[in-house]
Amino acid sequence: MFQDRAARANAAIFEVLAKESPQTIKQILKKIVKYEGLEETYFASLNKRLGNLVEIGLIEEIKPNKKGAPASYRLCVKAFLAMVLEDNSMQDIFSKATEKGAAHILLAFLNVLLNQKDSNVES
Repeated sequence: MFQDRAARANAAIFEVLAKESPQTIKQILKKIVKYEGLEETYFASLNKRLGNLVEIGLIEEIKPNKKGAPASYRLCVKAFLAMVLEDNSMQDIFSKATEKGAAHILLAFLNVLLNQKDSNVES
């Protein structure tokens, strides 16, 4: 998931928001330009990237209460899952899981897969 430039930007955004959340786009930009390979990230590029991440449900946009105030962003649970899966192979997860933990993981996967099948049948 975190291979090319866009993926490196995603990883940097996730890391920044995991450390402190919520943050505005300006706060995020100020921090990710310190990452290697992202020094020349522009506001417009980050804005588009954040929009894509919001659209696919990895981050949440928090609308401001005051008119004219900037929106803030925070990670969704799916982003934390992506980070965990990026850092751990399935083999590592299986070897560390207890029987009960493996059952929870299996139920979670089945729940996602069955809900996906159900939504495909309804379409």
